[in-house]
Amino acid sequence: MADEEEELSVDDLDELEQQSDSKSAPTDEDGDPPWGATMTVNDTTYAVSLFWQPLQDTNDPFPEVQETVDNVMDGADLFCIRQGTSPQYGIGNSVEGHKAGMPSAAAAIADIFSDKPSSVAVFEVDEGWWFIAVRNDLILSEEDFLYLNEEDAKRAFYAMMAVPDWGRKIAPASWEIEGTEEVDLFDILKEPRGSKLMRIDKARQQKTKIIIGVAALLILVIGYKLFSTMFAPAPKRAFRPIAPLKPLEIEEEKELPPPVEVKPWEKLVSVEDFVNRCYAGVMQIKSMIVPGWKVGNIQCTPSGLSTDWTMEWGHLGILKRAFEEYGMPGFDFMLSDTGTSAVASLSMGEIAVHSETPKYSIYELREEWTNIFQAIKQNVTLSEESEQATQVIPGQNGGEPRTITKVYNKLAFGFSSDLPVSEWLGVFNQFPALELKQLEYNITDGTWSYEGQIYEPSI
Repeated sequence: MADEEEELSVDDLDELEQQSDSKSAPTDEDGDPPWGATMTVNDTTYAVSLFWQPLQDTNDPFPEVQETVDNVMDGADLFCIRQGTSPQYGIGNSVEGHKAGMPSAAAAIADIFSDKPSSVAVFEVDEGWWFIAVRNDLILSEEDFLYLNEEDAKRAFYAMMAVPDWGRKIAPASWEIEGTEEVDLFDILKEPRGSKLMRIDKARQQKTKIIIGVAALLILVIGYKLFSTMFAPAPKRAFRPIAPLKPLEIEEEKELPPPVEVKPWEKLVSVEDFVNRCYAGVMQIKSMIVPGWKVGNIQCTPSGLSTDWTMEWGHLGILKRAFEEYGMPGFDFMLSDTGTSAVASLSMGEIAVHSETPKYSIYELREEWTNIFQAIKQNVTLSEESEQATQVIPGQNGGEPRTITKVYNKLAFGFSSDLPVSEWLGVFNQFPALELKQLEYNITDGTWSYEGQIYEPSI
């Protein structure tokens, strides 16, 4: 960091953010950019600007779809299902211009680009500029969008380019963005393809009709058997001595408790406790004087602290004795094959955990973090990640249990800074459901490196 910025602290970020209005995170008061709901490619009208979510239960998607409509997109009446490695459903609205039977352009492109599961693209079409981002074979929830204004599309593309590790980057050649290629959408969408929109109410009615039809068939079969029994010749009755009957034991059906979903943000490592314990351990290691041994960078994770030691002269006994004399609890080490270096580890004790509900979407987090670090002229690495958790639901009346998979999205971050670690706590505390995964102290220049993640709310 430049000398003239040495007095800058994280407390100054609020003032700096006000000077960067063009990069502030979106709020409910901000107006959405002009957008479209459909586009025509090779005489086929495709639905775009759908809201995408991961699908947990492919056998019965209606509860998940209806929950999203009730909580996020009130009044939406259309949806489609995208099968594949990571099933998803997209939601549309006939009021905006979507129609039942329209294929989804995002689902079609995601299938075409499945050879590289992470792709970001802007296609120039007659109706505007269509922006699509697929990450780890998942269409990002709000990144299927038809912009009517070129600058809006360009801003969205640049924001997504801040995320590393895209397997494919497509943009108009006129934008002259390094590392991108131009692809004509008309060349790859030559035939109608992709999941088609259907009405939520009609799809549910169709399922109900199937259930009613099966039930009616069962009634006919059972009725036929009863009718045949009534008019069949009565068999000769054989009399046997009546044996006393055992009393009937009616076993009450046990009501299974509802499955408990433990979300990852319900057991987060306390950021403040982790930072304080790491800082104390680092200062203790830094103050050690071990003749003949040189200490390397020091890493902290929730499981403990570790550092490399290299022997310049002497022997291993000097290092072991030093840790004993400095009173280091939970000390352990692993010696290299040559015996001239060792990895020493220390316990940081039991770090506090807590539960914190996420608040911001991936889009809001990325924009806000980019804004903060641009304000202080510092680099930061941001990447969207997801983790899956399998939940086992017990079967009813001794039946086979079934499993559903939950997907939780998060924004991973990494950066280095020469500010004291305590200065960054004010920034971390602004983002609920943030968790630090690793801190590293550079013994040479005194900088700290941070790696962590922030969860977005699940629907």
